[in-house]
Amino acid sequence: MRTLLLASSVLVAFSATAQNADFVDATINVDEAAMIRAVNAQGASLTDMTFNIIAPSVVGAPFDQVASQTMYLQYTSVKGAAPDDQRQVSVDVIGGDFPAGVSLSLAASAAGTGTTGLGHEITLDNSQQSAVLLSGLGSAYSGTSAGQGIPVTYVLNYATENLDASTAGIVSLQFTISNI
Repeated sequence: MRTLLLASSVLVAFSATAQNADFVDATINVDEAAMIRAVNAQGASLTDMTFNIIAPSVVGAPFDQVASQTMYLQYTSVKGAAPDDQRQVSVDVIGGDFPAGVSLSLAASAAGTGTTGLGHEITLDNSQQSAVLLSGLGSAYSGTSAGQGIPVTYVLNYATENLDASTAGIVSLQFTISNI
């Protein structure tokens, strides 16, 4: 009996010291991101769009409206903590002047995966130089392929009687993704 008791004591002592545990903390860092780029329907970088307001072929007729054009804003957005937990995409005129009698409407539709926000229709001209195109953007991304991103449709607005050909030129627009 003594032998059995001694053997049991040794086994219990051995099994108690045979166990060991250690802990490791895994630190996970997440970069905040706010990136945007303009692309055409094929997904290639876009640097310019041309609108030609062409004279009518019939005397006495007004100038025809110019066809709208669509581009895409591809983006990656990973938000931070409040108050930086929502973003917007704004557009600013950073150079040039609109021709006399001309304004430019831009209409955006939210697109992508995640909290993609709400698109807006805005109009820019020589007196309105800045506007919010998309609001309520959170952590989301658009994709990188052709046809992916926030579709932005450009519509040139004018009336023939308000046009002045001597004021034609280039207007530079800047798109910015930022915290609200």
